[in-house]
Amino acid sequence: MVVYFMEAGALRGMHRLSLFKNEKGSKNMRCDRSIDFSKSVLYDAKVFQSSKQLIDVQLGKNGGGVSLEGVPTAGKRYIVGYITILETHSLPMTLRFFCYGEKEERAHIRFTLLPNLKTKVYFDLAWLNLNRGGLGKTPGSLKKVMYGTRTDISEVERIELGVKPVFHDVHVIFEDFELTDEEPKDFPLPDKKMVDKFGQYKEKEWPGKIHSQEQLADTMHKNEGPAVWGNSSWNKWGGDSKRKLKEGSGFFSTCKTKDGRWHLTDPDGYDFFSIGICCTRPQNMGDITGVKSLLEWLPNEKEETYRFYCSREHPWFGTKMEQFDFLSANLYRVYGETWKEKGEELAHHILMSNGVNTQGNGPAMNVNNGSSKIPYTRQLPEFPSTKINIFRDFPDVLSPEYADSSAECAKVLREWKEDSWMIGYFLRNEPQFNFVAGISIANEVLHNPANTYCRQGLKKFLIERYKTVASLNQAWQADFAGFDCLDEPFDDCIKKYPGSREDLREYSVYLVSEYCRIPCDACRKEDPNHLILGLRWSKMNNPDMLSGWQFMDVFSFNCYLLEPLTDMNFVTNAGVDRPLLIGEYHAGALDRGLTCTGIKGVASQEDRRLLWREFVESCAAHPFGVGAHWFEFTDEFILGRFDGENYQIGIVDICMQPYQEITQGIHETAQVIYQVKNGECRPFDKMPKAIPMIG
Repeated sequence: MVVYFMEAGALRGMHRLSLFKNEKGSKNMRCDRSIDFSKSVLYDAKVFQSSKQLIDVQLGKNGGGVSLEGVPTAGKRYIVGYITILETHSLPMTLRFFCYGEKEERAHIRFTLLPNLKTKVYFDLAWLNLNRGGLGKTPGSLKKVMYGTRTDISEVERIELGVKPVFHDVHVIFEDFELTDEEPKDFPLPDKKMVDKFGQYKEKEWPGKIHSQEQLADTMHKNEGPAVWGNSSWNKWGGDSKRKLKEGSGFFSTCKTKDGRWHLTDPDGYDFFSIGICCTRPQNMGDITGVKSLLEWLPNEKEETYRFYCSREHPWFGTKMEQFDFLSANLYRVYGETWKEKGEELAHHILMSNGVNTQGNGPAMNVNNGSSKIPYTRQLPEFPSTKINIFRDFPDVLSPEYADSSAECAKVLREWKEDSWMIGYFLRNEPQFNFVAGISIANEVLHNPANTYCRQGLKKFLIERYKTVASLNQAWQADFAGFDCLDEPFDDCIKKYPGSREDLREYSVYLVSEYCRIPCDACRKEDPNHLILGLRWSKMNNPDMLSGWQFMDVFSFNCYLLEPLTDMNFVTNAGVDRPLLIGEYHAGALDRGLTCTGIKGVASQEDRRLLWREFVESCAAHPFGVGAHWFEFTDEFILGRFDGENYQIGIVDICMQPYQEITQGIHETAQVIYQVKNGECRPFDKMPKAIPMIG
C-alpha cells in the first residue's frame, strides 16, 4: 500500500516562504481574502447555482473543475473552504497547479472526501516544494497526497479545483473559500451519524450487512473450521510436495532451473510459490480523531470493549491520534475473553482452506514463536537513516552515520534468524523519493543546501572525471569559476545546465546502489539464513531506481495495476536477474459497504475474483515470478485509517465475513498454481471490468 510520511527535517529548504506574508497568522495583521466564485472559469463543468461565496456544479467524469482566481498573486499561504459531495460514494478531488507556458499541470494535490458531508478543507501552498508526499487528514476528509514536480508559487498561472476522472458526472458544492496566513485548527462537522455500532456505513445497504448481534454471531460461527490447506498436494509449508528442486537447507531459499525459471524453495527444498495476503491480524484500527460525533456508538470506560480504544502518536506527524478497533470489538461481542484466539482461528481457517500460503508484510499470527502454521515475511522495523536527508527519505548514504545506522537496524535479525517459517525480510516499504517521476538523486544533492557527504562525493567524482573546471564547463556548458561552486545549492542543475544530465544520472545510480548495498551487507552479517526480499519499490518506471538489485536475494515491488506483466517485464528488461515478488496489489468495488474502491477500482465483487486469478496466475507464469501478495486481509474503516484510506480491499469485512467471490478465486488459483508456475497449464486470462479509482 501506498504509505507516505514526512521525514525529520522535511520542511528544511522552504526558502520561498517569504512569498507568504504574515506566516505566523497574527490576528492583529490578519487580512483574509475571499475567493470569488462568480469569476471562476469552468472546465468540463455545468453550473446549477453560483454566487461570490458558492458554486454548485456538475463536474464532468473526465476530470471537470473550476478555477480559483487570484490565488497565485495574493501572497497568502493557505486556501481554506468547504466542499460537499452529493453522491453515494466518495470522490477523488484534485487541486491542480498550471504554470505559465505549460499545457499540463506541474503539480497537484489529490484528496478524497466522504459523500453527503459538508467538509472543511485546507491546502498549504508551501507543499509545492514537494518535501512531503502524504499531507495528513483532517476531520471529515480522507487521504491527501502531493504529486508532481517542485514548483514555486510565482511560476503558477492558474489553480483549478476539481475532480479526478470518475465513471460518471458528479455533483459538488464549493463554498466559503478564502485565502489566509493562518493555518486552520477547527474542522466542524454536520450533526449526523454515519457509522453504526458494528463499524459499518449507516447510509447504505448491501448483501451481507449485519443488523443484529445474532446475525453477527451466526456469520462468525459459520466460518469456524480447521487450519488445513485447501490443496491436498501441498506440504506443511504450502509448497508442492511433488516437486523437489534442491536439497533442503532448513530455511526458504531460491533456485533457477535449467529452463530459466526462478523459484522459491521451502525449507525442505520443494517448489514454493508465495500466495500472500498482507496484514493478517484480524483487526481494523480506524482513526476517530475529531469525528466521534459521526459514530452511533463508542464504549465508555466501564465497558469491556473500551480495551479496543487507544490514543497514540501519529506515526508520521507526531500529533495525537485516537483510534478504535471495531473488528476486534465485534469478535469480543461473539467470543468474549477468547476473542483474540478465536479471531486467529477464524483467520487461519479462511486463509489456509482457500489456499493462502504466506502472511505478507505485516504478519501477525504466530510470528517467530515456534508455532507458525502459515509461512510469513517481515519488514525491518526501521530502515537506516541520517540526521540530514538528501530529499524526502533518501539519506546521506555516503555518511558514516548511514553505515552505523544500517548496523544498528540489522541487530533485530538476531531474534529472527532461527525461525524456519520466516521466508525472508523486506528492508523497507515504498521509498518516498521514488514517487517523484524522473527523480534524479544527484540533482537533489545539489539542490539541498547542506554540505552532505553525498555532495562531497559528487564533487570528488567530477574532479576525477574532468580534472579541470574548464573541462567541466565545456561538458556542462557552464561558467563555474572553480569546483568550489558545487558547494552552493542549485535550484535545478539539470534544467540550468542540460549537459550535466548524464553525469548526474551516473552518480545517482551509484548513490541508489549504495543505498541498497550498505544495509544488505549489515543484514547478512546478522542473519545468513533468510532471504533479503528487497525494498518493495512503489513505481517501476525509472531504471535508475533498480540499481543495487544484485545485493538482494529477491527483487520486490508493489504493483497497483490490473495485471503484473507490464512492471515485471520492465524490471527484467532493465537487466535485473532475481526472483520477482510483488509485495502489494489489490482492487476494490463500490457494491459493498465502503465509499472508496482501492488504488485500483473494479465494477463488482465478481471482478475482484477475476482480478485475483488474472494477477496471481500471470505472475506465476512469468519465468521470474515467485509470488504475489494482496493488500490486505481486512477492509479499512469507513471514516479512514491513520492516513485517511477507507478502501474496500479486504478478504473479510469489518464483521469478519469473508467476501465469497474473492475467496472462491483464491481457492481456484491454489488448485493450479504450481502447474501454471511450471508451464504445464495456461494462466487464467479473463480481465476484470475496471472503473477509475475512487479514493
